[in-house]
Amino acid sequence: MPSREATFKVNAPPPELWKFLRDFEALCSCIPGVERLKVVDGRTAEFAVKEKVGIVPLIVDLRAQIESEDPPRKLRAVARGQHVLITIDVALAPRTGGTELRALFDVKGEGPLKPLVDRLFEKRASERTAQFAETLAQRFSAAPPAPASAPAAWWRRLFRLFSRRGSPSS
Repeated sequence: MPSREATFKVNAPPPELWKFLRDFEALCSCIPGVERLKVVDGRTAEFAVKEKVGIVPLIVDLRAQIESEDPPRKLRAVARGQHVLITIDVALAPRTGGTELRALFDVKGEGPLKPLVDRLFEKRASERTAQFAETLAQRFSAAPPAPASAPAAWWRRLFRLFSRRGSPSS
């Protein structure tokens, strides 16, 4: 069974990050490839994930259910699809300036598509985990407000870009 563990720091206290993780809509907005979501109840959601296999899009319908939780410290969820079983264990630990999130993903391909699912997970797991971590970092970063001169700076950069091209030759 292919698996991947990821640990990263999030700029939010554990209760705030926990609230985010338990909000299916917010969470799925940060998961690469999620195409649609239907929240069944507070512990269950159905969603579709789109991945490309070469040039062919592969859409996997999944039903995810939270099996156990210890707020705001641990959560275990299982997502099942026609040819895949995904187990996700998440642990949150307070750290200076935020929370350490540790996630363990186990993916088990099933049936005739098992080899394809396993290879695809191995190939894309690190990339998708990095994308998720980056999205979380952006979502929970305390971005400073834009200065009043931001539009002028934007126009200056645009002007410099066009100025570098030079005048057309006669």
